[in-house]
Amino acid sequence: MSQIQNKFGKVSDTPEGRKKKRKRTKELENSAFSKDSIFFTIHYRIGRVIMNEDIESGHPMDKKGKQYVLPNIEYPQVSKWVLTHSLKNAEWEEKYQVYLQSHKSRGKNRWGSQAKELDYIRWLRLQLQNEKVSPFKRIVDGPSFTAVSYNRYTANGYVFYTPDSESTTTTKNSGVSMKAVTSFRASTKDRNLVDDEVTYYGVVKRILELDYVEFKQTVFYCDWVRIEDKTNGCTVDPDMNLVFVNLGRFMRNTSEVDEPFILASEAKQVFYCRDLSRDNWHVVLDAPKRLSQEIDAYKDSLVFEARTSANDSSSTTLFEDILEIAEDWI
Repeated sequence: MSQIQNKFGKVSDTPEGRKKKRKRTKELENSAFSKDSIFFTIHYRIGRVIMNEDIESGHPMDKKGKQYVLPNIEYPQVSKWVLTHSLKNAEWEEKYQVYLQSHKSRGKNRWGSQAKELDYIRWLRLQLQNEKVSPFKRIVDGPSFTAVSYNRYTANGYVFYTPDSESTTTTKNSGVSMKAVTSFRASTKDRNLVDDEVTYYGVVKRILELDYVEFKQTVFYCDWVRIEDKTNGCTVDPDMNLVFVNLGRFMRNTSEVDEPFILASEAKQVFYCRDLSRDNWHVVLDAPKRLSQEIDAYKDSLVFEARTSANDSSSTTLFEDILEIAEDWI
């Protein structure tokens, strides 16, 4: 895989309640999620129900954000992520590969050494140094080190929260997932890379609005589950065919090559329902998008989907009065 490929692949372009009393129901008590299995509870928030027109476009819900200075590790991480997910970047990736091949073919100089090749971003900045200012050039130059941090953000029909802002709430909205094409080897003996769509699961830790002078770009800093660890990170129940994740084992994010960031436009919301039989383990539930004004939020039942291994979804209805079993959410 080339130096500028990453585990998530390309996804999109940049510049871009009240609480009800619950009672035990026979249906839920006999369902696959009762007793020895997984338990869940969802509470309506007190106040106005968020409608689709409020959240499809994507914007912060906080009245005012807080200043956040990107640490030295996070700055290159987020700069590279935004750059490599710009559609205009594809043609430059191809040109960079030509540069690398040309550099290797030059051979050693008369002193028996070879000049070190430029990394992608440094090379790209040189190519664009005499170009007129454009959104893509701004992306290549990178954002300001000073960003704006928010606790709540609406995107893609969902309302995302950071864990810190959920300490006094019953509904937890920091679960996140994203699909991406990943290159891997089918076996240790296979030299050829195979592309496959993979779903990553994580928790939104920070919501940041980056400043590129001419435009803003919102990103999520996330802790990502080690889905490649099929024993201690992410497993599939053979009987229920449900995806379980270990929220006690996250990917590393302490190096410049690590990838904790995603664009807000890439995020899909999930709920994590605690497995009472194993510490830190949770079943993945696809979160429903927020309701439209055509649907009565308090009369119509809410539907969620349990994530399965084959990317199929097993739909389950939350009855008007559901059994309140689990109190803690991630």
